[in-house]
Amino acid sequence: MNATAKILIVDDEPEMLSGCAKIIRSLGYQPFPIQDGSLAIKLIKEDEFDIILCDLLMPEIDGMQVLKAIQTYAPLTPVIVFTAYGTIDRVVNALKIGAFDFIEKPFETDYLKVVLQKGLEQRNLFLERANLIHLLEDKYSFENIIGQSPAMRRVFEMVESVAQSDANVLITGESGTGKELIARSIHARSKRRTKSFVPVNCGAFPENLFEAELFGYEKGAFTGATQNKIGLLEFATNGTFFLDEVCEFPLNLQTKLLRVLQDQQLRHLGGNELIQTNVRLISATNRNMQQALSNGIMREDFYYRLNVINIEMPPLRERKEDISLLAKFLFQKILKSSPKIITDIDNDVILLLEKYNWPGNVRELENVIERAVTLAKGDRITTNELPAEINTENDSTITFNNLSLQEAKKKTISELERKYLINLLKKHKGIVTKIADEAGMTRRNIHRILNNHKIDPNSWR
Repeated sequence: MNATAKILIVDDEPEMLSGCAKIIRSLGYQPFPIQDGSLAIKLIKEDEFDIILCDLLMPEIDGMQVLKAIQTYAPLTPVIVFTAYGTIDRVVNALKIGAFDFIEKPFETDYLKVVLQKGLEQRNLFLERANLIHLLEDKYSFENIIGQSPAMRRVFEMVESVAQSDANVLITGESGTGKELIARSIHARSKRRTKSFVPVNCGAFPENLFEAELFGYEKGAFTGATQNKIGLLEFATNGTFFLDEVCEFPLNLQTKLLRVLQDQQLRHLGGNELIQTNVRLISATNRNMQQALSNGIMREDFYYRLNVINIEMPPLRERKEDISLLAKFLFQKILKSSPKIITDIDNDVILLLEKYNWPGNVRELENVIERAVTLAKGDRITTNELPAEINTENDSTITFNNLSLQEAKKKTISELERKYLINLLKKHKGIVTKIADEAGMTRRNIHRILNNHKIDPNSWR
């Protein structure tokens, strides 16, 4: 509790004003008694108070006008209104406008003390909430989504344009381009930012459990349902619901979710009661949506409900001018959790990073920088810490100087093998089972060859 809290008192009755100020001073707070409503509004614009006590019935500028000014200029300051007998209707209107509480004249000192304590607690809650919102906005600010390229500037402009609306957003782009980061950035800028952001990876749930997790269930709805449970959609009410890998969303549930989005109501599995819900839906996918429609894994009506606004995330290879910025940002970020003292990244390293094709996009770049920091032996990141696929990606020819025929054959086969594997990694997004099937080899052998070339398949996922 703030013992030096500044309390503004606004009342046109001199005796009431003086008496209230004495009580507040005796409680250890700092009173600011004002007899004029217009002067009170001027002070509210210029200074900050912890609580404002205000009479409703005053000449010229009355308490309701003062209260409206407070909502504009000091919305985090609780307002306690004075009321006399017979003015209960005015009190109700004041509470509707935003007053925190009321106190009836005449009042006891102990009662005023309790109301002030409640007001100060509310003020602290308001300030904590405002601080959390600020931290949320700062974490997902554009400064933490690195990019100065025209393509990323267009993305930032779209985020600013759509954040304050409730329109559903579909974010498309390759794996590793930062789709969830953009979704969280939209939420952090929206009017829903104080409510939940609920992310769901549609590919992570078994289909037979997805419906129960999504919509919730009643006790006894199925074997194992021993108690009621709210679903993820209900948990996200008044917030943002993020469906990642939305093309993996089960076809039989698309109609049901579509109905929830249209009616803003859902029903638990095994339940009869309709439950009100209100979510903003943001979806993301790295797949071709038109192909998903053609293949019948995405309903057209569901797709059009998702795709009110489309944000296309550019792959890293199409924004080469951002690579240096990203590399240095990620380097500083990773260095914070490393015991090593590394001062910089060599220019040769940056040049190689800018020439590389980045099939795994920003996620792959982060893995490469983390690997380099881990392996670094000196105070700078050098080309020695880069994986083989980046160090040799740009070699257009193989040199055979001072090599025997046997050594030249071995080098050529190794290079061919590496390029063949990288091609399959790109094609199958790092899924070793599919790579092994196409190569006509076992998964074990593919892993062995990848290890020989120091290639991490996760970089392509």
